[in-house]
Amino acid sequence: MDLQDGIVAQFQNPQGMLGRMAGWVMAHRPSNRDRNRWTVDLLNIQPHDHVLEFGCGPGLGLQASLAQVTDGVVLGLDHSRTMLHQAEARNRMALLDGRLHLQLGSLDELSNLHERFDKIFSVNVIQFFDDKSSVFNTVHAHLKPNGIVATTYMPRGRNPSRAKALTLAEEVKQPMEQIGFVRIRMEELPLKPVPAVCILGARP
Repeated sequence: MDLQDGIVAQFQNPQGMLGRMAGWVMAHRPSNRDRNRWTVDLLNIQPHDHVLEFGCGPGLGLQASLAQVTDGVVLGLDHSRTMLHQAEARNRMALLDGRLHLQLGSLDELSNLHERFDKIFSVNVIQFFDDKSSVFNTVHAHLKPNGIVATTYMPRGRNPSRAKALTLAEEVKQPMEQIGFVRIRMEELPLKPVPAVCILGARP
């Protein structure tokens, strides 16, 4: 693994000093801040909603969600303890008043929860899953009827392009359709060097 691959790996599962640096980059890169705010805006979160972000990273999406959730609950799930520490620091007051919960683990950990959510989202996470059908089966099982999922992705790394973003969009939409999501649509956010893409769908 060369240095660039090693750095990229930290964005998948940040650990240690390099992981803390990756979290700092995620939290301060303007395009990442824009992607998180945009994704949360697309969800039209209501004050009473129960919201889940999987792969919550340093907590930008949680922070944007908490600005809308006053009477509900937001859950941040991540398999990196380093990221959860940063999310906790960024959203400490919401943790103290009980509107935010953080959980260490992967999507598999949701099988231990009996809660269903009004909104579930992720930002720059789906590309790390080979089995996208399994991801959306889990999401479908934990959404309330009429609940909405939003999956946002922006190609990074070597030779990013809009074509790659659209290819991944199709890889996301196909299992969603097969599993039974409805009102599936794609949104684009114009960013440099390539747009971010968000796929949204609802559980009937």
